[in-house]
Amino acid sequence: MKGKEMSGQAAKNQSAISVTNAKAQAHVALTERYRGPSTEPVGWNETLSVLLAHRSVRAFLPRKVEPWILEAAIAAAQSASSSLNLQLWSVIAVQDPERKARLCLGVADQRWIREAPLYLIWAADLSRHARIAERASVGDDLLDPDNLDPLATSLVDVSLAAQNAAVAFESLGLGFCYIGAVRLYQQELRDELALPSHVVPIFGMCVGYPDPDRPTGVKPRLPQAAVLHRERYDATAEAGYIDRYDAHMYAFQGEQKIQQVIWSEYSLRRLFNLHASEGREAYNAALRDLNLAR
Repeated sequence: MKGKEMSGQAAKNQSAISVTNAKAQAHVALTERYRGPSTEPVGWNETLSVLLAHRSVRAFLPRKVEPWILEAAIAAAQSASSSLNLQLWSVIAVQDPERKARLCLGVADQRWIREAPLYLIWAADLSRHARIAERASVGDDLLDPDNLDPLATSLVDVSLAAQNAAVAFESLGLGFCYIGAVRLYQQELRDELALPSHVVPIFGMCVGYPDPDRPTGVKPRLPQAAVLHRERYDATAEAGYIDRYDAHMYAFQGEQKIQQVIWSEYSLRRLFNLHASEGREAYNAALRDLNLAR
């Protein structure tokens, strides 16, 4: 009986240690992400640790990504929610060094595309359903250019799938960074990857094992109160949140030894100059190729 009591007490002690460790992990993760005190969750687990530890990785070890890891990540991607189970996306995995080098030059020469052992191109894909329609002898004129819902559906589907894959990669010790510039180089990607009509690359993803000699920090995010609205939208305190975030980002940039800018000013320039960027017309044309945008 005494042995059972000791065993039970040991289990309680271990449970208390686990709770303490979980709270400590939560405190560190949330402080890194928000740069200050925040409400700590009662519960914590490894999934939350992986999610909150995310950082973009642009420096990789020269180690190949094992085939099983890619397959596991794609299984995770295919496990994401999909509107009406239409699954309007595809991904092209590129590992050939020469092809990666060409794709790197074709996307503003971002060297991490060339250096990453695995480069994924995530695409909105209605070509599969166009072929299904052709096989059923109904034609692909079902893709009505006045109906923008398939466009929204395909963009959401590919984004959810990619983020599931991203979390899977990170849970297995790999790192990644998204490449948004692929949208501006539609023809180059179409030629290099033999993309059919109704397939539009939306973003790339560099994947590999992070180089420990070139670490990156956890980038701060806006205060949670700036994005979480309870019951009704409320922006009355927003200016203060943005001012605080400007200060956090400025400090982070200094720590990372990168150019320091005021986030709110920088984001305005980036957002409202998007229409003037080279390649926007090619992107618009690619969306029209989906028969989804005029």
